[in-house]
Amino acid sequence: MKSEYILDALGGVRDEFVAEAAPKKRQKRSPIKWGALAACLVLLAGGAFAALNIGVQRGNAPDLPLVMISAPGGSMGFEGLMYHSADELETANPWKENMEFETLPVYENGRYDASDAGFPRGMNEEEMTQKLQNAAASLGLEITQIKRRTNETKDENGTVTPGAEIYALRAETEAGTISVEADGTVTYELPENYALPPEYHFTHSETTREEAEAVIAYLTEKYAAFLGFAEPQTALRGEYNIYGEFIREYYVYDSAQGGADAIINYSLRAAQFCPDDEGHLMLIRLSDALTKAKKLGDYPIISAAEAREKLLAGEYLTSVPYPMPGEEYIAKAELIYRGGRSEKTIMPYYRFYVELPEAESAGSALGLKTYGVYYVPAIQSRYIADTAVYDGRFN
Repeated sequence: MKSEYILDALGGVRDEFVAEAAPKKRQKRSPIKWGALAACLVLLAGGAFAALNIGVQRGNAPDLPLVMISAPGGSMGFEGLMYHSADELETANPWKENMEFETLPVYENGRYDASDAGFPRGMNEEEMTQKLQNAAASLGLEITQIKRRTNETKDENGTVTPGAEIYALRAETEAGTISVEADGTVTYELPENYALPPEYHFTHSETTREEAEAVIAYLTEKYAAFLGFAEPQTALRGEYNIYGEFIREYYVYDSAQGGADAIINYSLRAAQFCPDDEGHLMLIRLSDALTKAKKLGDYPIISAAEAREKLLAGEYLTSVPYPMPGEEYIAKAELIYRGGRSEKTIMPYYRFYVELPEAESAGSALGLKTYGVYYVPAIQSRYIADTAVYDGRFN
């Protein structure tokens, strides 16, 4: 049996599927982390933005439609990470604070699911079939069978009602399976015990950074055709769990265009390599949050300094149940895009990692500090629709 990490690898990476299974051996993440990130984000001093298909014209401002920020829902836990110190908090984000952008693109999310039913949306069957065939060809594999997955439902008696909407295709090949979901996610699950060359060490928590860089360079080259990246860039991530283990995640994105495009690819279009418990390559997942997205325009943005002022003034979104503790606790800032299934608008945010002096967890006894995540919309507030107020302390 593969590890509890299968939850993250096969379905748990995207929070809407976190309920698919429970860990069997040990817990990868602290209970404070990732209950349902996209669903639980809370706006303090402003929350759910109504989507309005109207233009705004104020002074010399560009004529652009107002945008919305999705309303938060219920959750268990909050978005927090644990480290011994802020120095360990590495994101591999290509954004640097000295980068100057006057505008950044904003998109209407083609994967948006207003019903919050949990099924991927976006592409139709024909589009998914083409993507599936392209993926198989890039891997040099022949498809032997295709299975369709529909949005079936089950009542309290266990009676299953077939769904009319196809949300994924799964293809069997002579060397593993390939799945394409309507939201643009492509996953290649390799045969079990697919060992890497002996010189590579590929694990969740026992691989050094030097070893991780070597193995991801090898995998990126080996699966270059499947990735389709012009200039692949390594993006290693990691955090400690409640047992004091540093859990490593292996990502790569296309940095070919640089600038805003690199930031977009880092946030929305990345590939993840996942090991199993024996250090074998278990699967490769390609994500594309811009599947079926429609560009709304290039929006004027605020600077990192302005975003910091808004953070200190309490104008932020968060799933953290504690108020922002103060400027001295800000550990790191980065510019990212959020484009989850529950986001009607894909737009840039400044993401702040803030030490939480009030937070207590099982990791505290090991000297681990909790860093909560707070978001400030990067686009100018004149382009954001009116808000309702939500309080994150429901967690």
